[in-house]
Amino acid sequence: MTDPMASTPGWVDTALDRIFAALGPETGPARDAFATCLAAQKAPAAPSDMLGAEFESCHAALRRNLLHAGVSRAMVESALSEAEALEAEIAADS
Repeated sequence: MTDPMASTPGWVDTALDRIFAALGPETGPARDAFATCLAAQKAPAAPSDMLGAEFESCHAALRRNLLHAGVSRAMVESALSEAEALEAEIAADS
């Protein structure tokens, strides 16, 4: 028997591809780390007062990783806004 792996719904990969498309290939590791973090943090049926809070560490790490990859602050802020919307969709999909 194998342990189940944390995962997000399949539509999340498509959304991540869309978010990262304009950021360049050097952000691939940041995308992968963000996807892994989202999957690990997704809490099934989180209390309503916690919706979205489970992704705060993912959001902070994404900011750091994108800046480290050389993405401009304006593009980082745009990507973070899209990431927040994605996080809200994931939380609502629980």
